[in-house]
Amino acid sequence: MKGVAVPQDHSYLLFLPPLGQCTAMTPAGRGRFRTYVAYQDHDGMKLQGDENVKRFLEEARKAELVAHCFNEAEPIGPLASFRCGDFWVEHPYANGVALVGDAASTSDPAFGQGLSTTLRDVRVLRDALMADDDWDVAGHAYAKEHDRYSTNVRRVTQLFRSLFLEQGAEADERRARALPLLAEDGTRVPDHLFSGPELPLDDSVRRRFVGEE
Repeated sequence: MKGVAVPQDHSYLLFLPPLGQCTAMTPAGRGRFRTYVAYQDHDGMKLQGDENVKRFLEEARKAELVAHCFNEAEPIGPLASFRCGDFWVEHPYANGVALVGDAASTSDPAFGQGLSTTLRDVRVLRDALMADDDWDVAGHAYAKEHDRYSTNVRRVTQLFRSLFLEQGAEADERRARALPLLAEDGTRVPDHLFSGPELPLDDSVRRRFVGEE
């Protein structure tokens, strides 16, 4: 979109827990923003095509902090929708064929890990091939390492979904407990989506995030 009235040196991700929804904007240069609405699909809504641009903007404006930013917004690209699920292949190597990127695994694309995981796959596979003359052994080494870090990424995105997007009384109680603590101490938020899946991810990380300790 163009005409989105926010500074172009930041990306924005605003969760709306009561609706299980979020609005996101990422600058693409020259006054353009990739703009997203993530929503529950159980009600049959499908924001796709020119005829749904008005509805898309209505949903984006539900993030009241930035609602005014869309007053002059105009679409300059297609409106498409896609599923935000997790899909993966266990141990993505067999018989001389290694899978990388989305062919090996995807995490919820709403959290933007696809390209960085693909680049990591390529690097890890390259390093494994260069470290061992037996490329079958190297392929299995790559697949084992891929399973480790891709699982960590999926675990973190699931933590975010459970806190910010899940619905129901249990989810409301979780937010009532956790959000004030997160506002006081930002280090409670797992930073794996920005700093990488090598960060610690034991149960204490989960408990701090959801306010259980």
